Amino acid sequence: MALKTSRLSKLSLYIIVSSITVFTFLICFLIISFFFPVQTISNNFSTARSSRFIAPWPISALEQENLERRRLKRYAKSEQLRRMEKQLQRMEILNTPIYDLFLDSNAEISNTRFMTSLEDTSFLWPMLPAKKLFYNSLNPNVFRKSSQVVFPYSHWSRLIEGIILLGGEEIKATIPVVRGRRSFNFTLFLLTPGSIRINLGQYIWAKTFTEDDVQKRVKFSIPINDSTATNIKIISISSSFYILDASVNHTEHNARSPIRVSSQSKIWNVNKTILIANQKKTVKLANEDETILEDDEEVDKFVDEQKPEDLKPEELPPTPIQLNQPTKKSVTIIDPLTQITNPQIMTDEPYSTAFGYNIVIIQTPKISESLLKNRKKLAKISPTLNSLLEQSAVFSKSISISENSSENFRRFIFSDSKYLSSDNIPITREEVDDEKEKNTYLELRKYGYDVVGIANPETYFFNKQISESAGFSNFYGRWLEKSEWAFSRKNMQIDDRNLPVQGLDAIFKTKSKDISPSISQKDFQVISSYLSGVSQNIDAVPNWGPNEYILINNQTLYIPRTVEAFQNWTQENQQSRFLAHILLDTDPTLIRPTLKDLGKSISTLGFSSIVNPFQIDDIARVSYIDRALGQIMDTIKARKIENRTIVFILQPLEKVDSKKGSIATGILKIPGLIPKKNLTFENLNINDITATLLTNVGIPVGKNIANKQSKIDGYMLENIKKKDYEENIKTSLEPININKFFKYTLLIKPDAHNCASFLWNPKKEQIFGVQTNYPVNQIILEKSIEFFPCSIKNKFITFTWYQKNEGANAFYSNIDEFLGGSFSYRKNITSLPYFYFGNYLTSSESIPFYFDSVTKQNLEKIFIVDEKNLKKSQKAIKDNFYAIDIFEGKNLDNPTLTNRTKIGFFVTPL
Repeated sequence: MALKTSRLSKLSLYIIVSSITVFTFLICFLIISFFFPVQTISNNFSTARSSRFIAPWPISALEQENLERRRLKRYAKSEQLRRMEKQLQRMEILNTPIYDLFLDSNAEISNTRFMTSLEDTSFLWPMLPAKKLFYNSLNPNVFRKSSQVVFPYSHWSRLIEGIILLGGEEIKATIPVVRGRRSFNFTLFLLTPGSIRINLGQYIWAKTFTEDDVQKRVKFSIPINDSTATNIKIISISSSFYILDASVNHTEHNARSPIRVSSQSKIWNVNKTILIANQKKTVKLANEDETILEDDEEVDKFVDEQKPEDLKPEELPPTPIQLNQPTKKSVTIIDPLTQITNPQIMTDEPYSTAFGYNIVIIQTPKISESLLKNRKKLAKISPTLNSLLEQSAVFSKSISISENSSENFRRFIFSDSKYLSSDNIPITREEVDDEKEKNTYLELRKYGYDVVGIANPETYFFNKQISESAGFSNFYGRWLEKSEWAFSRKNMQIDDRNLPVQGLDAIFKTKSKDISPSISQKDFQVISSYLSGVSQNIDAVPNWGPNEYILINNQTLYIPRTVEAFQNWTQENQQSRFLAHILLDTDPTLIRPTLKDLGKSISTLGFSSIVNPFQIDDIARVSYIDRALGQIMDTIKARKIENRTIVFILQPLEKVDSKKGSIATGILKIPGLIPKKNLTFENLNINDITATLLTNVGIPVGKNIANKQSKIDGYMLENIKKKDYEENIKTSLEPININKFFKYTLLIKPDAHNCASFLWNPKKEQIFGVQTNYPVNQIILEKSIEFFPCSIKNKFITFTWYQKNEGANAFYSNIDEFLGGSFSYRKNITSLPYFYFGNYLTSSESIPFYFDSVTKQNLEKIFIVDEKNLKKSQKAIKDNFYAIDIFEGKNLDNPTLTNRTKIGFFVTPL
């Protein structure tokens, strides 16, 4: 009997097919996710990590604002209106620094007022040297420099300028008297517990801190209630602390001051819908019963000059709501998020001015020019960028830039681009520190702006290890061993003796809190490695002068971390007038296409894009940039500062012009102004953009501005004809070769004999930028260098330093004047090192017979090595020294060959 074949039931077949299908889809999804990760939003981005399957972004500031609004809907309508009114009132207020402790003069430190303390104390938090000098009034010969205090986070480090006050020290300054409210704003970083007192005229602010407050960064704003106060004094009674970013602020109620709009501008058209007539509004704040705030006198003057009859009724703006009037239930308060423009006033000035406006400068990675031209495709891939192009003045293909993105970033800060190359960082430091009037950061700080730079460390010449702080940030809020803190118990006794106990503390004793967990011995290795990275090359870093650096580490999540840093910083500085300088540029290979980008490429280019990964990469890169720009713009809106924030975006193009080199598009958006679409500028540079931005916010800058206030080398573009600009550009393009600096190179091949120490004595200029591969020197009062050639055996030593060369074209009567210095010896020693000079290895014994007269040509032939031949000359000297060693080794019996220490020396004009 034949056996029956078994058959699967329909249900079993369905289960098997479904399982295979699900398994296949799962495998496909995992494969796609591996190459195109899923984009996620992280509420706590500080703990987010990049992975192959997830591309995290911080939650948008606007989304956070909307979440708060949804929570607010649970409250009564009256409470919602009250909070809206508070936000509107806050939008009217600016806290503008009128005295900056780290920028202005009239500040000095004195010591030993209440108690003495150790001058040098070992602290956990790292310090970098800064520029500001505080003199000791009791001893004028003693001074202290300010410091850049480094606060490491998981993905970036914040550098804030500050000064350390130890127990018993005080700092005092003369502050300006102005009409209106003043406050003393500062950030305190406590190092030891104890007491602090601040005298503000006849008023005193005092506070006692416990162990629980140590190593925490806290912001304070103390009102100066004495309107006649002309000095401020900060006294450390028994504590040690850093006082950071300290300034005296003036509360201004003109955050919505109108834009002065010119009818002659080459960039903007007048927006007639927001022109105002002669209106005067009074606003009463909730916390100020009798305070009446009016528009400033200058604005009133310009308003009075207008002719209201020239305006049509429909062009007049609605009467603003008076916040001092009781709100009726039927009245809807204006939404602060919708305040995107301020009123405008017509003037006869050749350019517009937006007083009190913030400036946000963004530099993005390169983008394809063909994509910018194809607006339909751009609208799908990059809606934020497309919207900005429609609303802004666009300098299309007209800005000449460098191929180096970091150099372009620095050109916004320092207008002299000759010194921004990273090859000669010490010279850059010298120029930036000396030429303060060419520094955009310092110029804006003088006019009451808070300045923050958000970039990678290398852009500011910091060592990149300064931001790789994931391990170091785990030590936040932890102490060293108790034995390291000599003040702990003594401080408490002094607190009890000097400060009377008041209030509830007089009845109930405050419970003492335990000191935070101490750092164990194994943690010191992490601290040591971090500090060594932070301090590397720090002497070559210029003082750019921002209130705060935020240095992002240069890894896969660089751009999202930059966006989050901007969101956090603006949340702390909403009432400030600020410049935010943001570098979004990063390595394109670090931007990976996500699953969303894959969908965009399919919807934009069709399924054929799947077989062309380069197209997907391009779309992903643009989409990535667009998301960052979108979140930055959303942050400006969420902080209720959109109505007074100028945005400029430098957008480099991928295609390089054969005649102009690298070029970029500039996108300039000023709220409320209508851009002209026929901008015909050509051959612009970044200095022109800087001059235009600063003049727009009321700081007159530019070659074509009569009352210019700085040496920033650019033209104000709203006030120049195309013909005049082109003629000026032709003259400015002529090369100027000024050898203002000398680089000195010393190559030492030490030997067992003839290695006595010697000195280099500069004639006039100071030595700076000293670098060596081995420590064989000491600098004596910055006036001379002493070398000890045989302190390290069997090593080839390279030594360089810089000096200014003020008399490059002068007539020289001797070699010292030409070189700017001379070598000397402490004693009359016969066994001296043997010198060789220049490319031709001219020996020191041959120099007297080398020429008949001291001429510049002869001196250059002996000592000068051009910068382009620098590395070649160094290699040639090494090879020759080794060849001489071999020759001397084979002729030991020759008394004229005595294995001398050999030194190569030459000078390079820069």
